[in-house]
Parts: sequence; structure tokens; C-alpha cells
Amino acid sequence: MQIPYKPTFLPKAIKKFRYIIIHDFTCQFGSLDKARVDQKTKVTTQGTRVYNWLFKNEFELPYHFICEQLQGDYETILARPFCYFCEYDDIPEQYLPSIHIAIAGNYNFINIKQRAYQQLAYRSISSILRWFQFGSPQVLLHREISTNKDLKCPGDGFKKDKMLSAIKQYSLMKK
Repeated sequence: MQIPYKPTFLPKAIKKFRYIIIHDFTCQFGSLDKARVDQKTKVTTQGTRVYNWLFKNEFELPYHFICEQLQGDYETILARPFCYFCEYDDIPEQYLPSIHIAIAGNYNFINIKQRAYQQLAYRSISSILRWFQFGSPQVLLHREISTNKDLKCPGDGFKKDKMLSAIKQYSLMKK
């Protein structure tokens, strides 16, 4: 199924990006089988995009990038153009100028593989930090800034220290 492009329905980015917010699929697609990571189901960005359009009446996913496991390795996919903000009801206004990156799946019960952290760092985060000229302290987890204190996005299986270590390893920034 092809989803129409409807950029007029998206909030335009009028401020410079200042943060990177990391998610998994739990906060938006927690009950959706296509968004889970286990032996029985396969995560698909296309499946979540169609679900989002049909059942939530939204034309784009609420992330700029999605890191997804495809055929044994991880790939990073552009999900929403940079010229549009991602809006969340539970994220304060000061974090509106943020780039949102999701790791496909629900990581409340399983841990993320090291290769996924490397993919996030190498293909998206390090380049964004260099391009928009801000540092790793502005890389935040959704649960760190959410007004919903019960939120666990990304799940407990996501380790921020491992992600920051991968960012440092693959950093393209000049010292």
C-alpha cells in the first residue's frame, strides 16, 4: 500500500535543531505486532507507516530516522524529512526543535545488540552532531524528557552508556 505524501499536514521546522531524542516503538506502536522484536514477528517500518496512516490518520511516522534490522544487519532509514518537526504530547515545548531517531522494536524485555548502537552512531547520530554543531549531552532518551514519568521509551533494554560509547567511537567531529 502506498501512502500519499501530505506535507501540508506537518509542522514546519522553523528553528534550528538543538537535540536528538532516541525512541523505540513502545511509545507509539507498543501493541502492534509489526513493531515488536521477537522470534515470531518481523518489524517493518512500512507496516508501522501503514498502521499510522490507517488507524491514527497521520501521514508520516513520528521519527526522522528509524534503525531497523533487515536481513541480519541494521539499516537506518529516513522516515520524515528534516524540514518538519515531530510533535509529541508528552514532550515539553523546549524540545520541539529535535531530531527524533527510533530503533525499531520494543526493548522493554530484550537488550539491543552492539551492532544496533554502532549503526545508530555511525549512520545518523555522529553525522547529525557534526552537521548541526551540538554535542553528545544533547542526545537524550524519550523517557528522560517526557512529562509522563511512567514512560519507558526506549525500553529498559536500551543502554544509553553503550550508545554514547558508540557515538564517541564513530564521531566525525573535529576536536
